[in-house]
Amino acid sequence: MKYSNIEEHFDAIIVGSGTCGATIAKELSKQNKKVLILERGDNSPLKESLLGYAKISNEVRVTDKLKDLRAFTTGGTTAMYLAVADLPPIETFKNLGIDLTEDLEQVRKELPIAEISDGLIGAQAKKLSESAIQLGYDWKKKLMLVDQSKFNHNNYYEVKWKAKTYVEEALSNGLKLVNQATVSKVIHENKKAIGIEYSIGKKKNTFKAYGEKIILAAGSLATPIILRNSGIKNVVNHGFYINPSIGLIGSVPGLSSAENFCGCMGAKLDDDIELIDANFHRFLFNVGMLFSGKPLRIASYPKHIAITVKVKEPVGGELTEKGKYHKELTEDDHQKLKRGLDVADKILKNAGAKKIFKTGLISGGALGTIKIKEHVNTNLQTEYDNLFVCDGSILPDNERITPTLTLVCLAKYLSRHLIASF
Repeated sequence: MKYSNIEEHFDAIIVGSGTCGATIAKELSKQNKKVLILERGDNSPLKESLLGYAKISNEVRVTDKLKDLRAFTTGGTTAMYLAVADLPPIETFKNLGIDLTEDLEQVRKELPIAEISDGLIGAQAKKLSESAIQLGYDWKKKLMLVDQSKFNHNNYYEVKWKAKTYVEEALSNGLKLVNQATVSKVIHENKKAIGIEYSIGKKKNTFKAYGEKIILAAGSLATPIILRNSGIKNVVNHGFYINPSIGLIGSVPGLSSAENFCGCMGAKLDDDIELIDANFHRFLFNVGMLFSGKPLRIASYPKHIAITVKVKEPVGGELTEKGKYHKELTEDDHQKLKRGLDVADKILKNAGAKKIFKTGLISGGALGTIKIKEHVNTNLQTEYDNLFVCDGSILPDNERITPTLTLVCLAKYLSRHLIASF
């Protein structure tokens, strides 16, 4: 195909600058590939503040009552995540024909992956841990993506790894980043992807960019809609999963604590129910109390301890013809939540907590909308040549992990294959 403007032709066009998009951009730009990222959000400095979060937050309804939270900004949802990092399920992916072993080794060298050291864990998290272990639960530390060497007890947000750092590295290597770009569809000819159609901001004007490789990394809720708009209709035909979560918070008289890295510890009750330390640092605690209608608790932050209950629910639901996601939680799902809450309540009370209250139910992230070996092959390519998918939409449902580290590895894996194919 001939292009009217050679400046609009790229080696790779990436939709989305979150974990996968940023990683792929970094890897390709290092190899002197001409790369374009189209990011729906803007490129403002990231700040942990009510205004900062409100500016980038976006919610998508996934059940009648639950919405999934995502971030529209350079770096995607890592701009407002907890930085918890589960290891990729290597064997699960090997069974699907994808070997992430080499990629995990590389990621371990690049990212600050470690358990939080004892000296940086606040009294709230320690109190919760002691109570859970005393009651016989296998309460253990979790890996986190935190640069502890730079931590000064005031920069909880700044020391978390964010995908934006990879975008900035790619920019120094020649990446072109277009912000406030909403992608409508993939341009294709004879079942081969050749470009992207998008708009900027609120303007109705449509722009086109052309590339050798097109990578959809827009997120598990946005990517299937783009695929459908591009003529691939069978996405989400198995539904998706959300891992519904709910919290318990109580006040322990006499407890005084420094702040905490939320999510740094936890335990599995069984394959379907997980308990997670939910002792936020002060800013996030204050936000939570405001949204929970408990503003008077803000003043007594050091006395509070909290647990999040997360449950595994079956894959299901649909993406309607109108582009809306929908599924329903079952009675079994609610029973799992109740069992988890009962144990969380025992742990809190054993720790001396009083005035315990329950937070609202939230979506744990809508994932698994696209199936490997059905919607994409082992190189993550769709039924259209040169069109690839790499984001939370392709995460298998049998391993319900915190996805960030796995997504970085998948992006490294895809990058290797893309570089070899140029």
